Amino acid sequence: MRFSTMMTCVCGLVLLFCQTTRADEVQWIIQQATLSEYMSYLRVLTGVDPLPGSPPYYLRNRYSLGTDIRRAANWLQSQFESFGLAAQQQTFQTNYGPNVVAELPGRTNPQNIYIICGHYDTYHQANQNVAPGCDDNASGTCTALLAARILARYRFDSTIRFIAFAGEEQWMVGSLAYAAAARAAGENIVGVINLDMILQPSFDNLEPDPDHDLDIESNAASAWLAQIVAAEFALYTPIDVEVHIGDDLYSDHWAFWQYGYDAVGLSENTVYEIWGGSNNAYHQLTDTIYNPNYEWDFAMHVVRGAIAGIVRLAGLVDVIVGDLNCDGLVDFGDINPFVLRLTDPAGYRLTFPDCPDAHGDINRDGVVDSGDINPFVRLMTTQ
Repeated sequence: MRFSTMMTCVCGLVLLFCQTTRADEVQWIIQQATLSEYMSYLRVLTGVDPLPGSPPYYLRNRYSLGTDIRRAANWLQSQFESFGLAAQQQTFQTNYGPNVVAELPGRTNPQNIYIICGHYDTYHQANQNVAPGCDDNASGTCTALLAARILARYRFDSTIRFIAFAGEEQWMVGSLAYAAAARAAGENIVGVINLDMILQPSFDNLEPDPDHDLDIESNAASAWLAQIVAAEFALYTPIDVEVHIGDDLYSDHWAFWQYGYDAVGLSENTVYEIWGGSNNAYHQLTDTIYNPNYEWDFAMHVVRGAIAGIVRLAGLVDVIVGDLNCDGLVDFGDINPFVLRLTDPAGYRLTFPDCPDAHGDINRDGVVDSGDINPFVRLMTTQ
């Protein structure tokens, strides 16, 4: 939201919002990212919990050229759609699994696009049939997924895309295809935050930097983006970050550089440290949620910092809590929309197409349900 730190406020709802600074609102947003929800997504992608359906099916791998990756893609798309987002699969080569793309349209500058992404394909050289890929890279994919679930309830100046790429392990095949198509279409992708491996930070052997830090990889053109993301981490998380600048820092962010788009990669270590042995579970069967070396508190700080970064970039737009018909007031005109939002969210979005993300979570518990009725009545009658 566009908040200033000093505003003259009146009673009721307006007072409630005027006392809220931008930092407070971002803090509220990122605190909705919980380890339990993050783990619930990881458990499905890594085959600990089954995909929905009968009989239950457990993913054994997400190898780009295998069969399970298509099941994983279908599940990812269904999750994005369950958040109220439009989602689709992008087929770039018929023998590869698809990219999965979800979009939250911007309200005032929808032509400006920001992306938060990770690759969901896995690799295990010894046996591609079994490749759990928790750190590499369910950890990044589930960050994009969790960001989508939370941010779908808000409105932004610019468009946000949440993407799970395939083909990264075959040298960024999926992200190269995506970036090429975007460039050909003339899309204005302003910035990309890519996450690839965020669970095991306690190793650095190439730099005299803290052992326990997040590495932000950038090329020179994207340095502005790296600095913004680093600043959001400094503001909202306790972890150290280090920015690395170079044209040879590889993951899906590198693919965007090839087409003139600015992008950064967030990782537990630099790509060369990972290739050099910083994580002994890299591309191994031990890359599971049960790996004792994985640091979940660190991971959640990365998830929250990444979400703060995309919120900062895309520009949070004013949303008045309880203003279900988006006329700038919370009054009797919001009663019917509130009831419809409560009982039939899909019908609400059809009835109020210009106000699909109106904030009806009056008691701020993360859902719009019966617990919001009494707070809604109080807001409506105390202005």
